[in-house]
Amino acid sequence: MLEGGWHFVTPENAAKDPAPASAHSFDSFPAATADKLHGFGYLRELYFKAQPDYDARFTVPVLWDTKNQTLVNNESSEVIRDLNTGFNSLLSGKEKELDLYPAQLRQEIDELNEWVYNDVNNGVYKSGFATTQEAYEKAVVPLFKALDRLEKILSDGREFLIGGRLTEADVR
Repeated sequence: MLEGGWHFVTPENAAKDPAPASAHSFDSFPAATADKLHGFGYLRELYFKAQPDYDARFTVPVLWDTKNQTLVNNESSEVIRDLNTGFNSLLSGKEKELDLYPAQLRQEIDELNEWVYNDVNNGVYKSGFATTQEAYEKAVVPLFKALDRLEKILSDGREFLIGGRLTEADVR
């Protein structure tokens, strides 16, 4: 992530194999993709397209409305919920039946999501963007405790965190 938000590589460079991490350049950053919709170089350009006076952080993920040319949402948990059912009218069969947030499991999902969001999702950011050793240690300890907690839940051989099926908790 750079000052202008996430960097997109040019379409030409996106088609190439990325350079090894030790040798990448600005245009061959490993795993970077091109903006195939607008050809932008930075995520900030997409935010400004939606709102020219935007003055907050340029974050991902982004759910973009191609018809109205605007940003719909950039909060990961909300994007997951939007994608869970928001496009069911375009699906058929098994795909339409998939529900990552079933009513009978919502309480369990919400409880798990609360600590995963605070300790894992935000813990990664707090650790990764810590500007002091003290801030890093303050963030990394709860992160690893939460990862240990997740590992313990899954240590009985189960494939999914809740209800024996894929849910929003697993995606998050």
